[in-house]
Amino acid sequence: MKRVATPAFLETNADYIKCLSLAAADTMFSAYMAIKTYEGVVGPWWFYFRNAVDSVAQLVNCIPPPQSAYEEAFDGDAYRCQCAEVAGELFLEYLDANGTTQTVSMSSVAQAKEIQTATITGTDAECDWFTVDGLAATATYDIGTGTRPVWYIIPTLNTRCCTGSPVIPPIQSPPPAYEIPGAGGTTCPNTIQLIDSCIDRFGLAQNFYYVEEFRADCGNLRQYYYWESIQGPYVYSTTFGSFVGLDANPKYAPPHPHAAEPGQFGVNQSNPGLSAVTYTLDVGCTYNPETEDFDKKFTYDVESTNGGILGLARRMDALAWMVNNAALIPYIECSKCGPVLEGEWVTVRFESLENSPQGTRPLRKLFRYRSLSALDLGQKSAYWENFTWNAGAICVQHKGASWGTPQCWASNADEGKRVIRFAGLEAGIDPDVTGEWVISGSTDPRYGQPGSMRVAQVQGLEWVTSRQGPSGLPLLTVDP
Repeated sequence: MKRVATPAFLETNADYIKCLSLAAADTMFSAYMAIKTYEGVVGPWWFYFRNAVDSVAQLVNCIPPPQSAYEEAFDGDAYRCQCAEVAGELFLEYLDANGTTQTVSMSSVAQAKEIQTATITGTDAECDWFTVDGLAATATYDIGTGTRPVWYIIPTLNTRCCTGSPVIPPIQSPPPAYEIPGAGGTTCPNTIQLIDSCIDRFGLAQNFYYVEEFRADCGNLRQYYYWESIQGPYVYSTTFGSFVGLDANPKYAPPHPHAAEPGQFGVNQSNPGLSAVTYTLDVGCTYNPETEDFDKKFTYDVESTNGGILGLARRMDALAWMVNNAALIPYIECSKCGPVLEGEWVTVRFESLENSPQGTRPLRKLFRYRSLSALDLGQKSAYWENFTWNAGAICVQHKGASWGTPQCWASNADEGKRVIRFAGLEAGIDPDVTGEWVISGSTDPRYGQPGSMRVAQVQGLEWVTSRQGPSGLPLLTVDP
């Protein structure tokens, strides 16, 4: 398309058309079209769009819809997030073949944390998302011949979206075309269709229209599109045949001539990005003198982002989460004395049969527990000699028993439990009876790399060591 001179019809009727578009249903459609592609505004976005509409309405002396119209259309304070502050439920909303809005729950009430990507493959709507435990998940739903799939998270009661996370409005149906008598009178009126909307760099709501304008004899149909702007209609002619219907994301809509520039109104592309980071909160009462570290930790992963403002906001979310959980640890994790640690520390070092996926050397793992068995170190070494297992992205821990908190990153939960149960047979602990299992994971690629693990060797001997206390030297089996 190319810009053309403003037709006389628009010079006369542009403000009138603008006022028509401020009917409640039309404004809600404009809000949906603008908000679903706009970035950077913090909070419930329809509040921001309403302010933009109110501002432009004052310029053309129109009456905008009341706040109640937005609340009814956009479910009031029922937030529809891309990232939940604490946790929430994942939903898919789409229009079925009959044009009816369908809403499908795709997770439990407090399982979803953040949406990553949404795609369409054939008739399947797909969404990649993270659980509250930091695990990657994929949801797929066959929408058939449906259209306009929108994925969102509704946060749990009395919680909100992550700071900077968009609140996506429900899908709004396109309003009917306006009919305005022109040179052809009421017999062949001019028709105007609202098809897109945006917020320009001045913070004003501007619409994109398709126009069919007839001449006096109801012939010589003229078709064109135009953006509203503070300088009047910005008109484009069409160079491709007749108009054949509406598209949720019209390919014929060029950027608004006063499109919001990077950095305007919180749009974050102009801000330098921030890399991913993982914050760790140590549980003080689980300090292990043997490892000089804490057996239990909580981690909070912050993803990388191209927007510095959003990245800082996500880090502030992480710090707020850590402050809150640090205050709760004495009551939740350390409210009662844990079991007394008994037995000698046993450390088994493993290495993979193949090189690490992210390196040129074998993957190495360390497994540690306390043992009350009567076996000497040589017998313990022989016990582990031929044991193999598969490492992976699932972290399996056992806590609440006298042998410490053995931990294993395995290919799945059952494999991790198999490793720990094997240690339990030697240590004199039944992990299914004493203590409890803890299953978790991490989105950090440094953790949970796959590999086929076996006991490592040092100087031809199995690398199984033991010591009696936190300050003793590790003992290694010697070759008789």
